[in-house]
Amino acid sequence: RTFSLSHPTGIRQNWEAPSDKSSVFTVFTLRPMETGKRKAKADGTAELSAAEETNKRRETNKRRKSAIDEVVKEFICPISLELPVEPVTAEDGRVYNRVDIQKHIDTAEDDNLRSPVTGAPMGPTLVSAVQVQNTLHALIESGSVEDGFAERLKTFLATRKKAEAGDPEAMSDLSACYIFGRSGLHEDYKQAYLWCSRAADFNSVSGMAYRGMMLFMGRPVDQNETEGGVLLGIAAGQNNAYACYVLGCKYFQGDSALPKNHKLAKYWLKKAVNLDQDEETDSGHRMEPDALESCQRRLKELEGDAQRQR
Repeated sequence: RTFSLSHPTGIRQNWEAPSDKSSVFTVFTLRPMETGKRKAKADGTAELSAAEETNKRRETNKRRKSAIDEVVKEFICPISLELPVEPVTAEDGRVYNRVDIQKHIDTAEDDNLRSPVTGAPMGPTLVSAVQVQNTLHALIESGSVEDGFAERLKTFLATRKKAEAGDPEAMSDLSACYIFGRSGLHEDYKQAYLWCSRAADFNSVSGMAYRGMMLFMGRPVDQNETEGGVLLGIAAGQNNAYACYVLGCKYFQGDSALPKNHKLAKYWLKKAVNLDQDEETDSGHRMEPDALESCQRRLKELEGDAQRQR
């Protein structure tokens, strides 16, 4: 029999009685049980101690993690060296991120498209790898993937999750990803318009700027310069750099909606540059590098024209 006795110090100790008792009147001599020692089962095998069980679980988890890492490494895009945001399978049988392999295809010389991995000739066909995408998303959601090669994918999934939950700024950020091809996405104006319209409905300034730009330019929807101009004006008035840039370009070029006006063009282009370079401007709401360069180039032209007129 096993007894649990309390020591005067407050420490509890398990004790067991020797089995060689001669009668019920025998006075038992109690001795401490050995903790951590394996106890024999009825079938003669031994139970694992708590420490051994912990080590066993640790080794099992370690093997599982190693197996997951090996699976994930198989899906790393050979071009970006990151997990693909939009995985596709190319004709060489490899999985790539769509925007990265598409750039490789577009820049290849005529009839000289080759696999980035093997160097062997291949065709330009790309097939969406839906099962790979679902697998990667599940692994990301479970926290099984390290940050080192999943930054773009994690950023995209986190932004999309917030957008789907109703966050207007996340909707706007997701729209910008599709407009400018950020976070490893390819340009998709239909998705961009969908998300910026939702953001604009929640009075997101960036959402109004992107929706206004797309309406003004007529892509991917029918052109509506009136509504587009109104939205751009509201966004520009609330210090959105990209809205200021679009208005400045329109006044610089001139068209049926906004006649050429170099004075207003200079005002909006200069404001766009100042806002873009302001440290308080969120990085996600800054202009793309080519837009900033275009803005500065037009300003130089306007300043040169002004000097010649003097």
